Amino acid sequence: MGHRYRESYHFEAGLEQAVVDLVRVGASGFGSGVRQLATRLVRTVPPEVKDPQAFRSALHQALSESSRPPGLRFASGQIPADEGAHPLVTVDPTPDGDGLVLTQAAMTELSEVVEERRRADELAHAGVGLTRTILLSGPPGVGKTMAARWLAGRMELPLVTMDLAGVVSSLLGNSGRNIKSVLDYAKSGTCVLLLDEFDAIAKRRDDETDIGELKRVVNVILVELDRWPDTSLLVAATNHSQLLDPAVGRRFDRVVEVPLPGRQERESIMAHLASGLELKDPRIIRVVAECTGSFTGSDLTRLWNSARRRSILNGTTMEEEILAELSRSTQPDRSARDKLWLMLADYLGMSNRQIAACAGVSHPTVSAALKRAKGAL
Repeated sequence: MGHRYRESYHFEAGLEQAVVDLVRVGASGFGSGVRQLATRLVRTVPPEVKDPQAFRSALHQALSESSRPPGLRFASGQIPADEGAHPLVTVDPTPDGDGLVLTQAAMTELSEVVEERRRADELAHAGVGLTRTILLSGPPGVGKTMAARWLAGRMELPLVTMDLAGVVSSLLGNSGRNIKSVLDYAKSGTCVLLLDEFDAIAKRRDDETDIGELKRVVNVILVELDRWPDTSLLVAATNHSQLLDPAVGRRFDRVVEVPLPGRQERESIMAHLASGLELKDPRIIRVVAECTGSFTGSDLTRLWNSARRRSILNGTTMEEEILAELSRSTQPDRSARDKLWLMLADYLGMSNRQIAACAGVSHPTVSAALKRAKGAL
């Protein structure tokens, strides 16, 4: 229903009230297509809307009120909590992973999981089960948490998140019981459960520096992974896969490596960040992608947001501020800095004095750097 509905629906008079009413009523009974439409509208508000922020708030409120999957308990007091009554999980009824950019291999794995859910009847008829559990492994900031949000959004399910590092550090002696209560809660209704910082509890059982409580927790996890139902999806994320107990890793249906973004992925991330903003020189996206080989997606987002804030506060262009941010961030590595300056000269046609002014150095320093960079080619 969702795709056909989105294709045939046209916004007419009374756009704001009509869309809010549509989300509130439609999501209560047959909301899959309506929720997808509303999520897109939150991201990209139609130009006819006079107050985009109020429009987004109304849509989000309508979705939050109506997005209640069967069985999963959302009410205060029903979400699992520790002995101090602090919630053990956060629940996002309308997760959105828009802008997720991973390697082609990783995106293919995630897309297959979504496609499995759409064609679950075919797979069941063939006697093939669905992916129940996924382990996402990679360095911090590469998009593992966002990947879980993307999966939940595409599957139109709420995202239940548990930060295992915080739970273990504050609840030693009760970790197993609390983790079990979270897993039972996630199994009470259809959802995507994200176990973040998974290595905090699933460490190797031969680690002599660890205490017995965490070893017992590993055994709990092993049993739960084997029993996990295919009605929900369990996603575990780790920055340190080498710390995991081998028996735990083997229990996952899929293990997806999420490496640092390559040049093409970095360019896609920057293009997404720049969407809706008219750059005076779009080539800046390529310059950033070429000069940020060690950056994660999180690093690129932080770079962009910092430049955006400064461009507004200083009344300058995004290009100026991005170049200044890049010059500062690459200064400790002279070869990276030299390459950046060479690209500014070649791609953007900047003079030595312009580059020097942007980087806060003397123009002879820039001249010497350009000579070194050209000699290294």
